[in-house]
Amino acid sequence: MATRLTIGDARSEEGLLKIARALKDGTYLNGTREPSRDDVVVYSHVCLAEARDLLKGKDEADNFFGWYRSVESLLGGKFDGEFEGVTILPREPLPPAPRRVAGAGDFARIVEPGTDEGEAWPPLPSETTRNVLITSALPYVNNEPHLGNIIGCVLSADVYARFCRARGYNTLFVCGTDEYGTATETKAFQEKMTCQEICDKYHALHSKIYKWFGILFDEFGRTSTNRQTRVAQEIFNQVHSNGKIHEESMEQLYSEALGRFLADRLVEGTCPKCGYEDARGDQCDNCGSLLSTTELIKPRCKLTGTEPKMETTNHLFLNLTEVEQRLQDWIDWRGKGKGEESESQKKKSGMWSANCQRVTDTWMKEGLRPRCITRDLKWGTPVPLEGFTNKVFYVWFDAPIGYISITASLFAKRMQNQKHGAPTTIGEGENDDEESCYGENAAWRQWWQAGDSEQATNGSKKPKVELIQFMGKDNIPFHTIMFPSTLIGTSKTPEENPWTLMKSISVTEYLTYEGDKFSKSRSRGVFGSDAEATGIPADVWRYSLLSSRPEASDADFKWQDLANRCNGELLANLGNFVNRTLSFAHARFNGHFPSLEDMWGPDAAEQKKDSDPAENKYDDELGEAVQPLVKKYIEAMEKMQMREAIRLILACSKAGNQFFQEKEPWVLMKDESTRCLCARVIASCVGLVRIVACLMQPFMPTTTARILKQMKLPQTSYAIDAQLLLGARYPSRLVPLNTHIDKPEVLFEAISEDKMKEMKEKFAGAESKDGDAAAKKKADKKKKAAEKKAAGKPKPPTNTNIDVSRLDLVVGRLAKVWRHPNADSLYVEEIDLGEAKGGVRQVVSGLVGKIPLEEKVGSHVVVVANMKPSKMRGESSQAMVLAAFDKNDASKVELVMPPEGSKAGDKVFANGFDGEADEQLNPKKKVFDQVQPNFSTSDACVVTYSGVALQTSSGNCTVQTLKGAGVK
Repeated sequence: MATRLTIGDARSEEGLLKIARALKDGTYLNGTREPSRDDVVVYSHVCLAEARDLLKGKDEADNFFGWYRSVESLLGGKFDGEFEGVTILPREPLPPAPRRVAGAGDFARIVEPGTDEGEAWPPLPSETTRNVLITSALPYVNNEPHLGNIIGCVLSADVYARFCRARGYNTLFVCGTDEYGTATETKAFQEKMTCQEICDKYHALHSKIYKWFGILFDEFGRTSTNRQTRVAQEIFNQVHSNGKIHEESMEQLYSEALGRFLADRLVEGTCPKCGYEDARGDQCDNCGSLLSTTELIKPRCKLTGTEPKMETTNHLFLNLTEVEQRLQDWIDWRGKGKGEESESQKKKSGMWSANCQRVTDTWMKEGLRPRCITRDLKWGTPVPLEGFTNKVFYVWFDAPIGYISITASLFAKRMQNQKHGAPTTIGEGENDDEESCYGENAAWRQWWQAGDSEQATNGSKKPKVELIQFMGKDNIPFHTIMFPSTLIGTSKTPEENPWTLMKSISVTEYLTYEGDKFSKSRSRGVFGSDAEATGIPADVWRYSLLSSRPEASDADFKWQDLANRCNGELLANLGNFVNRTLSFAHARFNGHFPSLEDMWGPDAAEQKKDSDPAENKYDDELGEAVQPLVKKYIEAMEKMQMREAIRLILACSKAGNQFFQEKEPWVLMKDESTRCLCARVIASCVGLVRIVACLMQPFMPTTTARILKQMKLPQTSYAIDAQLLLGARYPSRLVPLNTHIDKPEVLFEAISEDKMKEMKEKFAGAESKDGDAAAKKKADKKKKAAEKKAAGKPKPPTNTNIDVSRLDLVVGRLAKVWRHPNADSLYVEEIDLGEAKGGVRQVVSGLVGKIPLEEKVGSHVVVVANMKPSKMRGESSQAMVLAAFDKNDASKVELVMPPEGSKAGDKVFANGFDGEADEQLNPKKKVFDQVQPNFSTSDACVVTYSGVALQTSSGNCTVQTLKGAGVK
């Protein structure tokens, strides 16, 4: 090599830049236009996803990836002798010539929960494969879940669990109903039932809803069990004996009418921070502040409406200050990858979504303080400490332990099944065998006590079990602060900690319904049982919810979007490709996948035409387009980027439709001389159908099963493994020759305008007058609270970094534009920033003569939403529109455009700059003036801050043509 390189150069930013600089004008590493062994060796050690991260925004990136694609193309063909003996790592690249699938025995077998009565299920952690423990936040048992609850927790977790099983990972997915606490007592009081009756009623309702939605748990349990008591008390005793729990006297509200102390959620009053009059005793739903009952102004008992009095009582506290440093070390490594040299190592340490990091950082910066872990209730896990046996554990201490006790219940069932030789219905732990269920060797401990000692120090070892958790954003502090602090508190040092701590977390924002909140009392929005009653298949609901999954900002469910996705994406794109391909194969090839004779003629077997996949140019052409999409799909799913994964599935089926249309197999079939070509085209398309079916399975499992049934393939042949990724390069090789193809059935039915209108009206919220009055009263209270808050001064910023995170960047929709009445160079605009930002704002921009804004009405722009309101020649301006400008020609200006699919209110951010935005920028501090010089546009016209792309959850923000431009 002209430049001295080592294998390690392929895995570091400095090394990758060295490689890129060694490549001149399309040459290889030896300085010539002919590849050498060195190119193959270095290429084989490059991790593509890591390289993309490390070279993002670098000038050398195009040079490097041009070389990478060239070597990748080389390895797709035959090796010359000089390459013999080169070791290709199994990760990158893939071997060039996959063999054809011969029959059902060639497909990987996916073991689904509950399908194996032997040792295979439920699985135990394995030394030879990746072990993934997945949890979904436990839903409260006092209500019916709506679409936002479903997408935020169980559905997202189910998709990832299905993907992990399809990848061959040893996977365990547990969830259950959160049944203890004030919410249950309150609901029981309202419905005149016992707490147990309420729990039984709603647990059954949740189970039924999740089953209809196709959620495939390994175990869906509950927390009101003896096993929950045993495990929670075990953990409490460990933390207590370790000196991390102490007793404190505290003032608490006491209801004389009920003769009892009132738990947080039994108290309402006025929020001391925003003035909202219906704040709960633990949290204000209006401003989101965490509260205590004693902070409320004019508190009242939720059950009786009477004013409680203050009395002194004793409670137990978890001393978070004593575990704060260990918790911070763990957060730094797991949440941020600190101490890791490369991006890939950071990913191995864990992946925390940006919203999760922001909330957690806020808590840690404010400093932790002891938190009360007991409550004066009857319905809960009893405290096993003398003097406190009349109290129960508070929900945030008790509920996350439910993940562990539910796992224990699963393995108790396994033992019973083995004992009786068949599945049995067992109790909730009353008669458990002490040693096998709770002893040191209890099976559940292999998942939950796999150890995590390396996490708080250096992270150099891969954990035996990866705990990955899914939840809505309101549950973040309970899973990144409270629960890990409890587990950390059981040991004196990181090395002694036996418990499995979370590796990765995926947090969703809120889902609203047609621009408003879901409300059962107002009959507004679709709840779990409503979805089934609509007659729209569960897979269509799954697909629609996941397509708009609120990954980085709040999302809004709209019936029009559901219909568009069903009719446009599922029916016209994906379903069309599957149906036209299988219909053609069924009709023209006697209900079979084309044979060798069909593809190559009567002498095909003797000529060994099927031995070299590159012989089929149609396979080669389609595979070249599809295999990169499959790779990107796997990368996206590993990162839990489900919206991106869906986009890539649609890209695969779109590629298939284009290929089918361009090759015109119906024309090729008419002529005897081209029928073999027709067979090769159809063979490639059928192979892509199987690829699409596999990629769809985590999202639409029933649809995948229907496709596999039509193709007479095993129902478990949806593995997203090396065979599928290899075969994606030559799709026809993924289907056994002469596979029978049934007469295809239509996968999706169109949703008519009438149906959509009917559903929209049905769930719009036909409230009674009382309901209307109550809703108006609540809205008035919130408005009053907001006005009070607005009247005060803006809060001082908690984020002191001078970077883009100080700016509140959001997507806005240009609703109206007119010329400023008093200034020829200014426009006045009305820009809709979404409900969360207060809707429409007036903005003044100096863009006359540079951008014809009148022609841009209805389009989306990027806005700085926290500028201090000002007057510009007599017109109010409440935000600022971002635009790029040519540094050498100020007349050349272009709007910064959010990605396609963005909507008003979407957050715009730059990865790695996760501080909290100022409530309002102080002009005297000149924050924007200091941040602005670091904005620019790349050679690809992507808007960046310090080299990092500005983006929404839908993709990167761009400009039309300006490269290397400034932005302001």
